[in-house]
Amino acid sequence: MFYFATPHVKTNIQNYELDSEKLDRNNYFTKFLEKNGFKIFLPMRDADQSLSGLELLSLELDVIKNSEGVIVVLSDTRGIYIEAGYAKALGKRVIGLKVSETREFSDWGKAFFDFVASDEKELLEYLKGL
Repeated sequence: MFYFATPHVKTNIQNYELDSEKLDRNNYFTKFLEKNGFKIFLPMRDADQSLSGLELLSLELDVIKNSEGVIVVLSDTRGIYIEAGYAKALGKRVIGLKVSETREFSDWGKAFFDFVASDEKELLEYLKGL
C-alpha cells in the first residue's frame, strides 16, 4: 500500500480553503493507480476528516509507517513535505509525481526522492517495476 501525499487546498489565499481542481486531480490519480492493481491510501478520502488535528496526524503517520512508501504530488503546500520527510526518516520509498504547478528544484531536492515521475504513466511503470 502506498500513502498518497497530495495538495488539496488553495495556496494563493490566506485562509484554508479546499481546491476542487486539486481534489479532482487527486481522485483521478488514485483511481488510475487502483485500477492498475495498487492499493492507495488517500487521506482526504480514507481518513475520517472529523478527527481532531492531532488524531488525524497520528492516524496518517501510522499509515505511512505501515506503507510501502509515499507518493508525493509535487506542489507548493507544506503538508506533503512533512509526510515525505517522515517516510524518508523511516526508510520508506519516497516517489515524486510532477503536476502542472511543479517548479524546478535543485539536485539536492531531487536527491531526496527515490524516483520522480513526469506523469501518471511514468509513475505506473516505475511502480510495476518494484
